Amino acid sequence: MTAHHHDEVITIPRDEYEALRAEVRRLRREVGRQQARQAIMNNAADPGHVRVFTRDELAAEWGISG
Repeated sequence: MTAHHHDEVITIPRDEYEALRAEVRRLRREVGRQQARQAIMNNAADPGHVRVFTRDELAAEWGISG
């Protein structure tokens, strides 16, 4: 068994880092779209109980910044 040191630094090339960041943003957007679709379906099933979100509220909820 090997010991892990918390102070070790791992580096990756910037282009790989940027690609990973872009993928995380894409996944967050996709999850947000899925959540929105589900909310629309739930609202259609119970039209008396509808919650409305602003774009900023949704962005803040999913940690997405402009």
